[in-house]
Amino acid sequence: MQYKVDTKELYTDKGEFVKKIECPRDVDWQNMLPGKNDIERHCIHCNKSILNIEFLTEDEVVFLLNKRPETCLKIHAKKI
Repeated sequence: MQYKVDTKELYTDKGEFVKKIECPRDVDWQNMLPGKNDIERHCIHCNKSILNIEFLTEDEVVFLLNKRPETCLKIHAKKI
């Protein structure tokens, strides 16, 4: 996956737009409530789920966002 820092947009390796990453809160991952599994947390400030995509494939990220487009992402610069 490719993340364009200047536009805050996430793209697949083929250049397909996936999601614009916007978080006005900048909440630390450790301060979020546990989610349904190890890759998910819940933000009490915006009441949204946040997925840690470090251990997901590109196809998994796209699939999950197609299912729940409102989901936020935790992005690791080393992964993308």
